[in-house]
Amino acid sequence: MAQRTASAMPDASGRKHRAIQRAGTDVFLRLGYGAASMDLIASEAGVSKQTVYNHFHSKDSLFKGIVEDLTATLMAPLVLRDAAASTPDRLLRTFGRDLLTLMLRPSSLALYRLIVAESARFPELGGAIYAVGAGRLIAMLADYLAWETRNGRLYVADPDLAAEAFIGALTGRLQLRALLGVLNRPDETELLRRIDHAVSSFLALYDPAHPRPDRRESAAL
Repeated sequence: MAQRTASAMPDASGRKHRAIQRAGTDVFLRLGYGAASMDLIASEAGVSKQTVYNHFHSKDSLFKGIVEDLTATLMAPLVLRDAAASTPDRLLRTFGRDLLTLMLRPSSLALYRLIVAESARFPELGGAIYAVGAGRLIAMLADYLAWETRNGRLYVADPDLAAEAFIGALTGRLQLRALLGVLNRPDETELLRRIDHAVSSFLALYDPAHPRPDRRESAAL
């Protein structure tokens, strides 16, 4: 009996930990940092306030952990699939569709608003969020563009700047308009039109048949 009780304790602790994370995520995204309280998070998690503090030493540490985990989870599906078996055109179109779909999700917009609203309170959090979010995305795309340049299917002199330019051409002001509430969610036709324009323009600029070693990429900001 004692052995079963001991072995069950980590599972029970893990369930409580996950419940606190879920409740904290819901409360912070719904109310923001200032209005959120550990009492409310404990209540929604179905645990005591002391249990919340046992798992997360402070409201600050709970908030930071949730934001970092949520950012990493949201960004994780953004990958460049089967590059060797694909073409730059197909791969960039798939990537563009995944990015725009993710960017316009209500959960992504809520997280962005939360991060911006609390950036002054947690200045060190910005670097961590950028590293697992936009920084990882740009680095991944830049590595791919450099790889395609070595393979001769693209000619990209500055992969990092080109990666930023492509993402800028894809997103334009969609996210800003969505955050301000002046954009209805684009339908499939509009998303495909935007992706086609960005990919076609990008591939024309970096066509290896017309390499220009001195050409300068300009990000579409």
